[in-house]
Amino acid sequence: MKQVIKRSALYTAVLCMVIVISACGAKNNKESVQEHAYPQSKQPIEEAGQGSIPNAEAKNKNDQNSAKGEEDKMQTQSNAAAMSEDIDIVIDQSDKPSEGNSFDFAIKQVPKGYSLTEMRWTSNTVTIVNTMQEAIEHGGNGEDGFYFSGNGQFSGFIYSDEMKGERGKAIFVFTNDEGNMLMSEKEIQLK
Repeated sequence: MKQVIKRSALYTAVLCMVIVISACGAKNNKESVQEHAYPQSKQPIEEAGQGSIPNAEAKNKNDQNSAKGEEDKMQTQSNAAAMSEDIDIVIDQSDKPSEGNSFDFAIKQVPKGYSLTEMRWTSNTVTIVNTMQEAIEHGGNGEDGFYFSGNGQFSGFIYSDEMKGERGKAIFVFTNDEGNMLMSEKEIQLK
């Protein structure tokens, strides 16, 4: 039984790795990213330049890892995949009496020591990334994107009419004090 669980965790880790690798290779649609990015000061990576890629030097060093390093990495990813399953987020797209387009989300469970640091909406046409600080600001000013308002009682994502019917993923990034990250994603179609 333990071997089946370990094998399932390994397959999940490999699947997550394949998804991340395939997402990294996806070509950005510059026009739509600039059109819908929040805040407008955000730039697509292509335009921001090589210096904006975090830890580019560390990545180059990692490419020279030994086989043992790869095994350790797989074990760490397996543990991260198992911990990602401990994240429970509920998305609510029920009709609301308010005007505008949005969905609500509630974070029900997070692994101990991790906290929400970033929220993303990704689809074929747009990528929106908001930090916690930006989401809190959106909760106060009502701007499009992810928001937290009412002292954190309400949380959701506000989007434009052009995005209605779009299929994509809401991705929630959690980070601990050591800088380790866990992600939870929900695939949805905007109503």
